[in-house]
Amino acid sequence: MKVKLPTTRSKITCHGMLRSNTPTEYYEQFNLWVKREDLSCPSPGPNFSKARGVYARIENMPEKVIGCLDTYHSQGGHATARACQLLNKKCLVFYPEYKHEPGFRPPQTRAKKLGAELIGLPAGRSAVLYHQAKKLCEAAGGYMMPNALKLEETVDETAKETIGISGFDYVVISISSGTIAAGVIKGLGKVPTYLLHLGYSRSHEETAKYIMGKAGIGAKLKLIDEKYSYKDVSKDGVNPLWPCNPYYDLKAFRWWVSEGMKLYKGNVLFWNVG
Repeated sequence: MKVKLPTTRSKITCHGMLRSNTPTEYYEQFNLWVKREDLSCPSPGPNFSKARGVYARIENMPEKVIGCLDTYHSQGGHATARACQLLNKKCLVFYPEYKHEPGFRPPQTRAKKLGAELIGLPAGRSAVLYHQAKKLCEAAGGYMMPNALKLEETVDETAKETIGISGFDYVVISISSGTIAAGVIKGLGKVPTYLLHLGYSRSHEETAKYIMGKAGIGAKLKLIDEKYSYKDVSKDGVNPLWPCNPYYDLKAFRWWVSEGMKLYKGNVLFWNVG
């Protein structure tokens, strides 16, 4: 198959928050076409494509107070704060406070610069923290964004980024919740095999079920699990020639260079989430 890419130009949308039609670049030394979704949310960011859909969700909510729960290295609060800044809404960013790492982490600092109010909660299980945060947010008359930003709008907006793209045998995607992967699959359809690299180890069955449910179609998935823990950064290896998140994309890229390139031949798209 011959690779086909969009001919339309990139443009800024959502009052400057998002960029549509991010470029796809070829890197011969890695046998990869790289979809540069790290460019999806221009400065002041965050530079990751899970921000797609955040603006649309917040814009359509009547509440003037919007809450979001950050975890150890998530950027959800940053994205929510940016959308709230543009929509003139108050943002509450809840985050886990670790005894051995006191203070804000970089994503919370960035959210604060955009006007967010930061609210620390004693570190614990994400589900428990989310319940606590939602209760506090709703008590303030606010709307709490879904845990891990699992947004239908993000699935749909990600699917739009695949328009005009075809001819790939494999698509490599680093996954957390799998929301981005669901959007890519919804857009590209059944033809490619999807190589989904887990940013951290968890149930393969539940992860695949969530992705397929959100994508709304059947597709061939292969989950790659290198047994990372949630807080682990990527193991050492070759450096990419574009920005890669050390908790997600970089893990997938280094797996590709060390193992994937030997196993999978043909046209390969690396969906760089950012």
